[in-house]
Amino acid sequence: MSSPSSLLSKKILLTSAITLFIGQDALAVGFMINPTSSITGMANAGSTVYDRSTVAISNNPAAMSLMNEKQVGGNFTLIVPDWSVNEGWDCKAEGNCADSNVSPIAVVPTVGLIRPMDNDFTWGIGLGAIAGAGMEYGNKFKTRPIVTENKLQVVELMNSVSWRMNDQWTFGVGLGILHGSFEQRQDLPSLSDTAVDDITSVVEFVGLAQECSGPPAVVAACRAAALVESGLNPVSAADTLNSLNSYMGGETGTTVDLEGDDIGAEITVGATYEFVPGHRLGLAYHYLSDFTFEGSAKINGQLLSSETSQNPHMTLTWDMPERLVVSGSHKVTNDLELYWDFERVFFDSFKSTDLRMDGFHTMRIDRNFKDANRYAIGGEYDLDERVTLQLGFSYDESPVDNADRMADIPVDDIFKTAFGAIYQVNEQLNVQGFLSLEFLGDAKVEQLASIDGVKLGDSVKFDSDAMLYVLGVSFGYKF
Repeated sequence: MSSPSSLLSKKILLTSAITLFIGQDALAVGFMINPTSSITGMANAGSTVYDRSTVAISNNPAAMSLMNEKQVGGNFTLIVPDWSVNEGWDCKAEGNCADSNVSPIAVVPTVGLIRPMDNDFTWGIGLGAIAGAGMEYGNKFKTRPIVTENKLQVVELMNSVSWRMNDQWTFGVGLGILHGSFEQRQDLPSLSDTAVDDITSVVEFVGLAQECSGPPAVVAACRAAALVESGLNPVSAADTLNSLNSYMGGETGTTVDLEGDDIGAEITVGATYEFVPGHRLGLAYHYLSDFTFEGSAKINGQLLSSETSQNPHMTLTWDMPERLVVSGSHKVTNDLELYWDFERVFFDSFKSTDLRMDGFHTMRIDRNFKDANRYAIGGEYDLDERVTLQLGFSYDESPVDNADRMADIPVDDIFKTAFGAIYQVNEQLNVQGFLSLEFLGDAKVEQLASIDGVKLGDSVKFDSDAMLYVLGVSFGYKF
């Protein structure tokens, strides 16, 4: 068992590194990210068999044995989103429209070192982002009781070793240390400590009250009924009824800033098999530990308390999926090589996230994710001795149905078209540039939230028009 000082040192190391890794857009199935590298120019096809990039350290340690020289490699990727929201209500009249671009620009660097050892063993170490998501809807958006903005980041330091058994088979294993961080901002109605002690009831009230419309007297009666149905005390809540009415009219209530992090681990095992010269298969299985993000909740305003400022301890559970990837590479001619990928992401365990704040009841947010697949095909063509062209396509299935999707993780199908070019500067150095156009599905949301099995806020219906422009440069240097 690691000592407390050892764990603290690892946490400090990864916390320092995470400032460089701001990957916060869905680049693969759900919130999982395929580490950006030279194979991003082929939409990550051939990820477990590709032998020209240090990304093998993370993708499939067994592929490191296919690389016979000591080398370093790295990548710097810029993600530029064009992500607008189409509200299903008259948001201009209600004053609760989303920002014009709800996903921020992100930067995702990676770096790795591979070193062949004696006795057919190869060692590698790499650092990169493996999961991320991020949205910034603005403080007035109709989902504000659940999310106005959020950010999930998972960075991994992977230490891998591989072994070449013979000319056909290689095997590998990697152990990764993960640092995950979570931030989310909410805006809830201001309520005194006499109203109730369950935040779920507050969110439920907002979901019900958002359905109220018509003349002022009808709206008032509807909101009074929402108080009763949600479990709020209508007598004591009357003390803050004015603040509730102001909140429902668009005024800021009580802001809640959630921040937490955790240390986790990943174990990756893999193999490659060259059944015919120039034709290779690869397989990698990734097991990731789950996170319990631990930190603080900064509450500014009255939230079921007589205090106007609170800072309770906070935890949020987050289940990370296991992944299975199978790839192939096929030398068609001396100049053309084709690659393909099939990935299964076992998201079925991501049923809910449990938010706990000291002094409040636990709020279970339903997720209901399902297992999903990724498919990719690509190729490399050697234009001449120095220039290699890349092209790739991929499709990621949505891990969540429209009925279960929520605004804080609005993932859907993803279609990618990628282009790249590798330039061999000399025998030791190569550089690469790529562009990936990623078309995200409409990400329909049909609820404010689902909490403890109850769907809230049917009027919160919207979809999105989203495209990501992913630009990157990579390098590889052999010693």
